[in-house]
Amino acid sequence: MFNTFFKLLSVGALMVSALTNTNAYSQTQLTNGVWLSGAAYCGKDKYPTMKLAGPAAGFVYKSTIYDPKTDLQGFIGLMGSTKSIHVVLRGSSSTMNWLDDFEVRQVPYNTWPECNCKVHNGFYKSALGVANSTISTVKSLLKLNPGYDVYVNGHSYGASSGHLIAMELVHVGIQAHVYNYGQPRAGDKVFAAFSNSKLPDYWRTTHNKDMVPHTPPIDGFGYYHSCGEIFEDGTGVLHTCSSTVCEDPKCADQYALYQTNTDDHSYYLAHRVSCEASTSA
Repeated sequence: MFNTFFKLLSVGALMVSALTNTNAYSQTQLTNGVWLSGAAYCGKDKYPTMKLAGPAAGFVYKSTIYDPKTDLQGFIGLMGSTKSIHVVLRGSSSTMNWLDDFEVRQVPYNTWPECNCKVHNGFYKSALGVANSTISTVKSLLKLNPGYDVYVNGHSYGASSGHLIAMELVHVGIQAHVYNYGQPRAGDKVFAAFSNSKLPDYWRTTHNKDMVPHTPPIDGFGYYHSCGEIFEDGTGVLHTCSSTVCEDPKCADQYALYQTNTDDHSYYLAHRVSCEASTSA
């Protein structure tokens, strides 16, 4: 019944309603990003030969992202139809990934000392492990593809690590656009506001009662989301959330943690975020 419901949703057009007026996101990039994020679960050994399906079918793989210390994996490539370079990071798929997820201790954000803020130790460590190689590859691709924009995509652990990777790119002068799905909180309230000032095109999609965007908690842990939430309700309708109240009580935060589930974490925009659903044989 659950799978049938989402298959039916995928046939129809996604509906969008605005709860609060904000800058508009790109529906094309939102859709492309969720398919790319699903493909990231294929793993580093399959990235060079995988064939993207659906709206991401024109994607051209260029490079693999991998940090052996944290097992953060992903890939970088081009989407010619949108003149975009994509940095795509995988969600939790290994013991090391889960350990990084649970490293909830906050540490100083040394990339931007002027922020005077703190970020999630596990996500930050993962991002720093691939930052230099990612920056080098993106710079090379920008030289070969002038006029292309840079997008960072990811689901779950890959979304939070991607948020921080986007900030590493901005730090060296590469403007990044962020479209991610089911992101855990990446830092404290000061970081949340600071990253919004550096990432004007930042969008984090949440799906109905997905548990993951509610972690790590605000109370007792001091975590807070950046603004830019797109809330997908239980019927598949997309709501653009507040641009000033980043933890919008009309969106994912209408649910308490005890009311959430893990099933809603696997589906975004009527698409199962997985390798099998995002690639073709």
